[in-house]
Amino acid sequence: MPASGKQISVVDLIKSSAKRRIVLLGEHHDNMEHHRWQLQMITGLHSLDPQMVLGFEMFPRQVQGVLDEWVAGTLSEEAFLQRVNWDEYWSFDPQLYLPLFHFARMNSIPIYALNVDRTLIREVGRQGWGNVSEERKEGVSEPAAASEGYRQLLANVFMQHGENHAEGSDKELVQKAMAMPGFARFVESQQVWDRAMAQAIAEGARANPDAQFVAVLGSGHMMYDFGVPEQLADLGMPKPYVLIPWDPEFECDYIQKNFADAVIGLKAFRFSEQRGPNDGPRLGVYLDAGENGVVIKDIVPDSVAEGLGLKPGDLIVGMAGSKITEVEQVIDIVKSTHFGTWLPLKVKRADAMLDLVAKFPPQAEQSE
Repeated sequence: MPASGKQISVVDLIKSSAKRRIVLLGEHHDNMEHHRWQLQMITGLHSLDPQMVLGFEMFPRQVQGVLDEWVAGTLSEEAFLQRVNWDEYWSFDPQLYLPLFHFARMNSIPIYALNVDRTLIREVGRQGWGNVSEERKEGVSEPAAASEGYRQLLANVFMQHGENHAEGSDKELVQKAMAMPGFARFVESQQVWDRAMAQAIAEGARANPDAQFVAVLGSGHMMYDFGVPEQLADLGMPKPYVLIPWDPEFECDYIQKNFADAVIGLKAFRFSEQRGPNDGPRLGVYLDAGENGVVIKDIVPDSVAEGLGLKPGDLIVGMAGSKITEVEQVIDIVKSTHFGTWLPLKVKRADAMLDLVAKFPPQAEQSE
C-alpha cells in the first residue's frame, strides 16, 4: 500500500476493495500474469458480493449489443471475437482476456464497453476536440482539463512512446516534449480517451446502483489518480479504488505514495513469455507526429529498424502501400505484420525518397 508502505495479503486486499463503489484494475496489456491477477480479484470480489458489473477498455461502445449477447450465452467464442472485431480493434492475443470474459458469462455479469472508435482518438490528435463534429463524438462530453501532474506524466510518455513507464523522466526532456507542436493535441486525445472510459463507467455505475463496478484498463489511464480517476471526479463519481500490478524488473523507486491505492507484486517473466503468441513483431523506433508523415525520433539498438538503416529524423510517409500521416497508423500496421515477413516502407530523408523493406525475423529469433 504506497500511502502507508505496508504490505497486505490478497485476502485483505479483496476485502478492502469490496467496500468501494468503483474499482479499477490496471494491466500491461500483453502480460498474462496481470490478467491472471485480474481474474483472481474479480473472482474474489464476486464471491463476497455477486452484485457486480464489469467494464473493459478492450471494446468500443458500438459493440455493446454483442457483449450483451455474449453474456446471455448466445455466441460461440469464435463468433464473439469476430463480431467485436477483436483482431482489428484490440489485436492482443484473445487468450489473455478470454478467462475474464468467460467468468462474466458463467455468472451473468453485465459487461460494459468502455472505449470509443480508435479513429475518433486519432481525429482529435490530428485536428483537436473542438473541430470534431458532434455526431463523431459518440456522446463523449467535454473532458476536464489535464492537471499539471498528468501533463508531465504524458510528456514522459510522449517522449518514450510508452515503451516502459517505469523509467524515470529527465526534467529537461519533459519540458522539451511539452513545448513540441504535437504535444497539446496528444494530451487532448488522451483526455478524450480517459473521458470516454470514465463516462462509460459512470453511466454503468448509475444504471446499476446496487452493484460494484470493476473496470479493466491499462495502468497508464489510472496512475497517480490521473486520467480516468480525474475524469470520474469531474463527473461527480466517488474516488475509484486504483489497483496496479507491478513487475520485479521495474524499479520500486518509481512508486510514490500517491501512485495507487495498492500495488500488487507479481512474478517476472521473460519478455517472450509476457507476449501473447499472436502478437506481432516490433520495428524498434520511437515516433513523433510530423508534417506529411511520421518522424522517427530514435532507434532501438539491435532492432529491425537499425538493421534496415533507419535514422533519427527520417520521415515515414508510406507503409505497406498506404499513405502514412499518423503515429497510430504505423503502430497498427506493424502490429498486423507477422514474424518472418517483409514490410515495405517509403521514407523521406532530407530531399531523398527511399524505398525500403523491413525484414522481420522468425518469432523465435526476435523473442530471444
